[in-house]
Amino acid sequence: MPKTKSSKEKTRKDFDHLFGFRILEKFVDFIRGKLTEKVLDFSTDWILRFGHYGMIAAAGLGFIFALIVAIRLDSFSVFLYGLAWIILVFVVQYTAVRFSNAGVKLVENNPASLSSKAFLDCFGFLAFISGLIVLVVSIIWTIRGAGLSNLFIGIGIFVLLEFLALVAFHPETTSTKIVKETSAGQEALGIIVFYLKGVMRLIPIIFGIGILVATVLLFIDFIGVFGDRFKVESAWADGIGQAWQILLIGLLPFLSYLFFLLYYLAVDVVRSILAVPGKLDELKKSQK
Repeated sequence: MPKTKSSKEKTRKDFDHLFGFRILEKFVDFIRGKLTEKVLDFSTDWILRFGHYGMIAAAGLGFIFALIVAIRLDSFSVFLYGLAWIILVFVVQYTAVRFSNAGVKLVENNPASLSSKAFLDCFGFLAFISGLIVLVVSIIWTIRGAGLSNLFIGIGIFVLLEFLALVAFHPETTSTKIVKETSAGQEALGIIVFYLKGVMRLIPIIFGIGILVATVLLFIDFIGVFGDRFKVESAWADGIGQAWQILLIGLLPFLSYLFFLLYYLAVDVVRSILAVPGKLDELKKSQK
């Protein structure tokens, strides 16, 4: 019997007459070759490291922020907030360090499967393009006077979307295997699990970028303490908002770990239900 060609080979042959398809297919292959697993590992290590440096910088900046505001507003309670801030940052950083790689280990120890890379390739391509669009729009808004904060947020979203494209182009980074056959229910479950594991794989990067962006925004708010009393009060209010964001992002490795466990428990229950028909068929065959 003649060998059947893979679905990817058939797709390329059947649509070779479409010029746009051929160009985009080569473009996707080019992106996949540049966004490799080594890029993910290298970036994860360094962004995570800079994120922790950012937390230390945020602790010092927040204390100086509170100290100046306390002097300008003659408020001892603000000074106490500054002391409490340093303690909270290092407590949160402790949990972040302890759980920095725990989520990645969970992803590696819980494999999943999909029947085709078509979904992953399309999702990765759309994530890559969306990241470029977000970056361009944020630059345009900044030029139009929307503020530097929009640019930093846009850059952060751009980087995250590009890494999300990377894990889609390389499913092995999320311990996702491509198998020949799966049921519709198992395929749907595989896609849901991929989203969850993709985000978990990027938690160290989300943590690092989030801390760096929030620390830069805290510094921008800090500049306001050198204005009049109204600007000082406004800067302090904005700074408190950024402080809460830094603490929440710092807790992200721990919170995502708990969320993954609870979510995956529900996934395992659904997976067991989907496996029942197959086991019943095997049981009937064994009884014959």
